Amino acid sequence: AHFLAAAACDPADLVAAEDYRADSEGRLAEAFDILDERSRDIVEKRWLGESKATLHELAAVYGVSAERIRQLEKNAMKKLKKAIAA
Repeated sequence: AHFLAAAACDPADLVAAEDYRADSEGRLAEAFDILDERSRDIVEKRWLGESKATLHELAAVYGVSAERIRQLEKNAMKKLKKAIAA
């Protein structure tokens, strides 16, 4: 019983998981290329940064309202989802 292979260590599963991760990262990178610089920056600072920026912080940076930042973020996320799904 000590020599039975663990199901979690199946090499085929490890390769499949790595391929999936690489494909997902590639799709995300391609999707980010369709965004304009401001939208890309907003999404990165709101979702990908180590310390998440607030709507109000980004509004101060871009000189617009927090509501406008929310709208830009929503539109950017919609574009990202559509590009990744394609």
